[in-house]
Amino acid sequence: MDKITVASALSALMSSLGPVRELLDDPLVQEVEINGPDDVWFERAGEHSRANIKISRAQIETAITVLARLDHKDAKAGTKDGIIDARMEGFRVAAALPPTSVRGPSMCIRKHNPLRLSLEDYASSGAFPGEWVERLREMVRAKKNILVVGGTSSGKTTFTNALIGEIPADERVLTIEDTPELKVLTPNWVSLESNIQKGITTKELVKLALRYRPDRIIVGEVRGGEAYDLLDAANTGHDGVIATLHANSSFDALTRFETLILQGGVQWPHRAICAQIARTFDYVLFMARRRGVRKLEEVLSLHDFDAESGKYQYEIVFQASR
Repeated sequence: MDKITVASALSALMSSLGPVRELLDDPLVQEVEINGPDDVWFERAGEHSRANIKISRAQIETAITVLARLDHKDAKAGTKDGIIDARMEGFRVAAALPPTSVRGPSMCIRKHNPLRLSLEDYASSGAFPGEWVERLREMVRAKKNILVVGGTSSGKTTFTNALIGEIPADERVLTIEDTPELKVLTPNWVSLESNIQKGITTKELVKLALRYRPDRIIVGEVRGGEAYDLLDAANTGHDGVIATLHANSSFDALTRFETLILQGGVQWPHRAICAQIARTFDYVLFMARRRGVRKLEEVLSLHDFDAESGKYQYEIVFQASR
């Protein structure tokens, strides 16, 4: 699409989403969930509520059709093209047409957090004790390899941006994401974007990153075979890796990382994979959302892997009180 066509499409999209525009404009609303006609929910400040909003089937289908066109697709019900995973300025949108979406066309609109929080901001809000500001800052500046982990909507990306803010200004940083949300302040910055639908995988971009000679590689989310390539990168002179990962605890992140490597087809013995993970990552930071509040829940310091016992050697150096 040319610029005029894109502008026209965006105008049509926002017009079809008119009934939920107030929610989209509310800075405290993080997610708008359209489960079907006249069935709208939203998350504001960590709490879910049902909205008293009327939105028709035709309006939702129009929005999905326009989103598909913006993504250079034709939305076709009952096919894979009836499933949309798209982004526009400030938003990430997942959508589906019937019959895939059984109760009518549906959408989930996730808003990117426009705020940039510092480690001091987190400490001031009670996300972790004040003395941890300097400890986290030192992890980053000492180029420790860090995994930031947690469940969906636990605040991994926003917290990662706070860590990124501690990277020295003279370093060359390369980021890899499927949706650009990382905010890098260093002037020498390369941003790469994966797109599974177009065959551009994070795995390929991690390999490409090595040829760009970065001081640091930051991956927005590790979710596949790139886990092995990231290990390889971190062990070939690219210390200071920061990556996010879905996991239910700091320790679960290690087993999750193992699984991703194995799923990527790496023909290594399981204990060899564990040993490589232990040699690569220094810390696992676990983010959690408790009663709508996002906070640092655990910090795991990874020391080694004991091949004889088959166990990681680690220490939980911080655990939040509940």
